[in-house]
Amino acid sequence: MNIFVVIQQMLVLLVMMVIGYAVYKLAWLDSNACNRMSKIVVNVLNPCLMVNGVLGKEAHLESSMLFQTLVLVVIYFGLLILISGPVASLLHVKKGNYSLYRLMMIFSNIGFMGIPVISSIYGKEAILLIAFYNLAYNLLLYTYGMHLASQSAQTETENREKAQQKGKWKKLINPGTISCVVAIVIFVSGVSMPDSVCTFFDYVGNAAVPLSMILIGASVAQGGKKEFFLDKKAYVFTAIKMLMIPICAALLLRFVQWPALVEGVFILMLAMPVGSMVVMLATENGADALECTKGNMLTTLLSVITIPIVSVFLTF
Repeated sequence: MNIFVVIQQMLVLLVMMVIGYAVYKLAWLDSNACNRMSKIVVNVLNPCLMVNGVLGKEAHLESSMLFQTLVLVVIYFGLLILISGPVASLLHVKKGNYSLYRLMMIFSNIGFMGIPVISSIYGKEAILLIAFYNLAYNLLLYTYGMHLASQSAQTETENREKAQQKGKWKKLINPGTISCVVAIVIFVSGVSMPDSVCTFFDYVGNAAVPLSMILIGASVAQGGKKEFFLDKKAYVFTAIKMLMIPICAALLLRFVQWPALVEGVFILMLAMPVGSMVVMLATENGADALECTKGNMLTTLLSVITIPIVSVFLTF
């Protein structure tokens, strides 16, 4: 695989996004339909794709690769948490948005976009590695992520905070987290499933890729505003998050010389755009959701350019 293969894959995904943009502008989809379809992708299709990645296949991953992935998962979130504060300070964001920029730096779209992009580049063998990232993502999102979102809220009552503290643990039990655990258990145990079960997860899981990208295109169509493209600070943020950090990581990992798949998943995870869940968290906590929407939209659009650039530094 080379850079041209990555560009081809990104172009395929871009066409899917353009289709989503077009069908929304043609009013074949509306915001209500997009919200409902997003729930299907997040709660049904992506979990099935996660499980499908380990069903009916010979295990080609060595135990050392799983250990290396766990190490990189810790480094991934630890690194982003550590540098999110300095990056927000560097950008001189207003006080109310400081925690929001930290939130956008830490929580990328590693599920909704990461799964289809990385699996299209590395194949389904990468799905198991992605599962570890998504499991840690979910655990952090509903704990540390909610803490950051509440810090950015302009108003927040004590009762609301208690309700969030009480409910966030329940949110950890969701189809995404469950599918990550199931995929890991299936791989570790080596249990085999009937062909009909494998076929089901294959059919349903494969629908996640085109539908995810179509919905991302539709979200750009409904959320885009001209002023979003005039914020220089947003472009600097994108360059740091989606170019400088993953490229530096790629250069440093060359000294480690771990398997290309392990390193590639880690680097591409760092190159993912701001997650849509950040917008939802900001909305729920009364923070500046418009700022998060801008970050999500701009980074998603620019990822079509930045991901191929980052892939130049990958080893295949």
